[in-house]
Amino acid sequence: MRPNRMVPTKLLMITLLTVGLASCTSDGGQNAGQATERAYSTDVLVDTEWMQTHADDPTVRVLEVGGNADAYGEGHLPGAAFLATGLLSNPDDPVRGQIATAAQVSAALSGIAVERGQTLVLYDRRNNLTAARAYWVLKYFQHADVRIYNGGTPKWTADGGAMSTIMVEYEPSDYQAGPADPEIRTTWQYVIDHTDDPATLFCDTRSPDEHLGLDVRADRGGHIPGSINVEWTAAVNTNGTFKSAEELAALYGGAGFTPDREIITYCQSGVRGAHTWFVLSELLGYPSVRNYDGSWGEYGNNPDSPIES
Repeated sequence: MRPNRMVPTKLLMITLLTVGLASCTSDGGQNAGQATERAYSTDVLVDTEWMQTHADDPTVRVLEVGGNADAYGEGHLPGAAFLATGLLSNPDDPVRGQIATAAQVSAALSGIAVERGQTLVLYDRRNNLTAARAYWVLKYFQHADVRIYNGGTPKWTADGGAMSTIMVEYEPSDYQAGPADPEIRTTWQYVIDHTDDPATLFCDTRSPDEHLGLDVRADRGGHIPGSINVEWTAAVNTNGTFKSAEELAALYGGAGFTPDREIITYCQSGVRGAHTWFVLSELLGYPSVRNYDGSWGEYGNNPDSPIES
């Protein structure tokens, strides 16, 4: 069972109400300005100060998530282990990008000595993209405490953090993935069944050209009927960190995504979709968000899929 997400949503709505009331005050002064400030709905993002404070905490494991083990070897955050993104997808599934099985995830995390009771801090080298994908996988298999170091390697070096070339070795653990959480993932059939559901919105996190069918990466180009295109990069600052809660709420709210709807994110292989899932579900507290990891790699190649372009 998922934790009750209605509390963050309630806080979200209260905050939005507070902002609205503040904008109507007549003084327009400092109090009104402070009222417009809002925080992320959870504390799953950590900063450089947090990382430095917990550098020697044995209950915290730092994992670099990516596809370039050589870059990791040339320099990584001190004490970090390397988690290859490919280990979080199922190589036996015909759809590229589909999430790995529980056994595959258990083997991947056991290999780098992760324990289920540890706090896992994920980071990457590109706008939190692969870190967010790994976060989604770990939450799908219900690892209790997962965080993202906001900004990853670029932020660490910009803040003056030293990189390490020490390859930390651990004895393998016996990590066992938890039961899958079906409420944060969806399938092709679920998508088809909800295309005409007014309570469901689809967020296409790909580029505008992919959405319009000008950049075709499957048998057919286009998008799921009725889907709204908000490219995943719109949620990212130039330094690779996530935009503020105010900016994110305005971005997705302005596009029509509201907490009272179920939202399904998708892209080509579920990676960019996981990034937007993280923003909507974990940072803004939307109560019902699912990532379609089959995404366009599956949908666009299925002749039975209805398509708009």
